[in-house]
Amino acid sequence: MKRILTLLALSLFLTGPAFAASERDTKAALINEYFSYIPMKALMADMAQEMSRQLPAERRQQFIDVMTKSVRVEVLENAARQSLAKHLTVGELRLFVDFIKQPEARSAMGKMKYYMADLMPVLQQEMMRAIKASSPGATQ
Repeated sequence: MKRILTLLALSLFLTGPAFAASERDTKAALINEYFSYIPMKALMADMAQEMSRQLPAERRQQFIDVMTKSVRVEVLENAARQSLAKHLTVGELRLFVDFIKQPEARSAMGKMKYYMADLMPVLQQEMMRAIKASSPGATQ
């Protein structure tokens, strides 16, 4: 019996790395599929377009140009890929992919740029207020 348990433990120890590699490969494939539906470059371009509406008309195009030409989309996408792989399970990633395959889901995701454009100025304003309120000498 002891020998069987030892062999079982040894086989689990030796196959563990194979399962980890398989899981990494599965996650990578699912993340690739996700980004085939939601390309980071298109997401950034849409977000820049919407965020530019918060600026005076004469500064909008410059902002869009900086956001779409100077921001390294590949750096953002790489960070997004790493974060998705780190924090989501295979099942969760599969659910994301299954979700984004649906036309309604892609439509909803396409509208997130409007949501973010509405939220960002409020978030920035609140952050500035909080920083001012927490600075030395601020009246509370």
